[in-house]
Amino acid sequence: MSKYVALFTKIHIHPLLWLFGGIAVITAHFKQLFLLFLIVLIHELGHAVAAAFFSWRIKQILLLPFGGVAEVEEHGNRPFHEELIVTLAGPVQHLWLMGIAFFLWKAGVMTDEGWSLFAHYNVALLFINLLPIWPLDGGKLLFLALTRYFPFSEAHKKMIILSFVALMLFFSSVLLLQPQQFDLWIMMIFLFISLWKEWRHRHYVMMRFLLERYYGKRGSYAKLRTIHVSEEETIIQVLQNFYRGQKHSIVVTKRNHERVTLDENELLHVFFSEKQSNEKLGNLVYI
Repeated sequence: MSKYVALFTKIHIHPLLWLFGGIAVITAHFKQLFLLFLIVLIHELGHAVAAAFFSWRIKQILLLPFGGVAEVEEHGNRPFHEELIVTLAGPVQHLWLMGIAFFLWKAGVMTDEGWSLFAHYNVALLFINLLPIWPLDGGKLLFLALTRYFPFSEAHKKMIILSFVALMLFFSSVLLLQPQQFDLWIMMIFLFISLWKEWRHRHYVMMRFLLERYYGKRGSYAKLRTIHVSEEETIIQVLQNFYRGQKHSIVVTKRNHERVTLDENELLHVFFSEKQSNEKLGNLVYI
């Protein structure tokens, strides 16, 4: 089976989409439900196809009423351009969808009502998914940008905090302008819960990042970054200064200014294989 055809076996529908489907059945909004499902499906398949092209390990494609989540087994150690392309591959689908719908409308195949409805859903979903809130595509782009300037762990924390700020601003806008929009309130509750879980699991996310560096694919790193530390710093403190997409050389300085250089794999080995996290570096290099 082709890896692209196999993507359809990974599609799952989130309970929220079933809820919206039930509401659509009760209120006879079948056309709206079909258009929503079609746009969301193509959006997520855009992410999934791009991920499959780069041979990412895809767990599932989860469809939501306002987008979806293509869950992968990659944890921040793939090349920057791959993560950027996979993230943008979803929003890009809205552009050609709008172009085809416009052509069909002009050709008389699509009615004025159908065009208006499709354009509304398409633009709304594109706008929502580009909000800088995790786990929306805008939040993923925010995280990707932050990892260019901050260590992975710090970038992840900043991303969650900024996402909470953006969500509060979005909440205020909805409360002020569209307080009657039931679907927007459901979406905000989902985003809040997702962010809260991401904050609670931030240490787990960091561990997955480090595990991937140690046990996973050893990708080619475009840059070597030197981390200068004292002998009093612990292993876990140093690991929290690791950047995505960069190879690290750790220079340990003793009080008498003597220096010892460690490769990042040495530190990762001590951390994972020897189960030492709070050991001071001085105890490792001056035994």
